[in-house]
Amino acid sequence: MLRRFSVLAVSAALLASGPVAAAAPEDAALNAVYARLAQARAANDVAGMSEAFSRSALLIDARPGLPVSGAELAARLRPQADRIVADGLRVETGYRIERRSVAGNVAIDAGYMRQAIVRPNAEPMIRHARFLVTLVREADGAWRIAGDAAMPSTEEAWNAVERSDGLHYDG
Repeated sequence: MLRRFSVLAVSAALLASGPVAAAAPEDAALNAVYARLAQARAANDVAGMSEAFSRSALLIDARPGLPVSGAELAARLRPQADRIVADGLRVETGYRIERRSVAGNVAIDAGYMRQAIVRPNAEPMIRHARFLVTLVREADGAWRIAGDAAMPSTEEAWNAVERSDGLHYDG
């Protein structure tokens, strides 16, 4: 628990530290986390989605409910994945990172997510969220999400995000 609070304290300090340099050396590896997560969601791959998160992660979703740990994530996602298959749905997820701060093995991304749930012969259900994600480089060298807090947002906010050098930008 102390490690989680330490990461959150570093996260707050990084975001408050001012302008962020564009195109940092870690950008490609950090951006790949979002690309793999979107691919895993599109494939309904629970293991792939869970792999993007540290086992000690804390996820606070924009929707009602208790926070979820990285260790609990696969069990939470499995019923959703099964329902997606049973209902013949498809999930399309995009991310736009608007700001990133990196200090050693900790990175903080602020941005937006757009998720469309596509149902055959129906208009997609689209959800937008504003997020603050903390990523850590773990012992195996991989970047994983250690903290993810989201809140509802709008299509207008999603559309207003401008592409920044080096930062993940879908659509």
